Amino acid sequence: MPNATITARYRIERAWERGHAWSHKLVAQIRPGVSLLSGSVFVLLTLFLPIGYEACGPPRGGYEMVGGKGDWPTFLGISSSAAGRDFYVVVLLLASSTLLLILVSGLRPGVLRNKILVSRLALLAGTVSLFLVCDVTLLLAALSGDQSGPAALIPLLASCLAPGVFWPRKGFVAWISVMLITGSLLSIANGLGASIGEPINWIVIAAETVYALLPLGLWYRFGCSSRPEVRARWEVIRRGLVAFYFFAILGNFWFLGIAVKEGLWGFVPCYFGIHLMALGYLRLKQEPMLPSAERTSDQA
Repeated sequence: MPNATITARYRIERAWERGHAWSHKLVAQIRPGVSLLSGSVFVLLTLFLPIGYEACGPPRGGYEMVGGKGDWPTFLGISSSAAGRDFYVVVLLLASSTLLLILVSGLRPGVLRNKILVSRLALLAGTVSLFLVCDVTLLLAALSGDQSGPAALIPLLASCLAPGVFWPRKGFVAWISVMLITGSLLSIANGLGASIGEPINWIVIAAETVYALLPLGLWYRFGCSSRPEVRARWEVIRRGLVAFYFFAILGNFWFLGIAVKEGLWGFVPCYFGIHLMALGYLRLKQEPMLPSAERTSDQA
């Protein structure tokens, strides 16, 4: 039995390595500028597309949702109209800033070689992108008692368990313990909400905070650190997080189909636009930056 476990783990890691190499080659074909421009345009177009969910009415355009009509169609938006609307506004501001930077870079190319600016925008865009993945997966799981059926829980459960293939036992036990508490909170919220006819928003948001922000916290702590001893642990942690987000993203594609079916097809370009912006900024961050003197000269 131990040999079979080791063999299975080895095959999974080999598959991960091949998948990582293939995805890296694919992503390398997309120029950062193209990714940023297309992503920002996709997001801004949703101002005029049906994206706002309304229980007793037709889907609302993005500009209507900003004005208070309709909800952001994810777990955050359904749990708290104000929080979902604020998230959408942040996405719009990010898209507007990105489009402005692309236009300015046509006159001053050095603006997209500013290390501090690109690093901060990459952190913001990456945070929005990864949070959205978890936010959508949580809503899909919440729909498991509705039209989607119990199978809608599979992406959520698989994403929580997947890091165990790559992480040491002690770290994985701590991780899964926190996730089990999250699942318990969600069950309590759903049960209480059904019994009294009102959602328990503070419990729901607390549960989402754990599921969505715990992986982000690991990325901030280890992936964004400049300390060599911290970065040395990042490769193992990164593998587990990739596995986590892989299964969560599979659930996202399922939800995108539901959104289109419900008439909220404007959410599709918004979803991909957010991820394209994050990809563009992260690619820019990995490219060599101009030295300070050269950057100043270029912008003068």
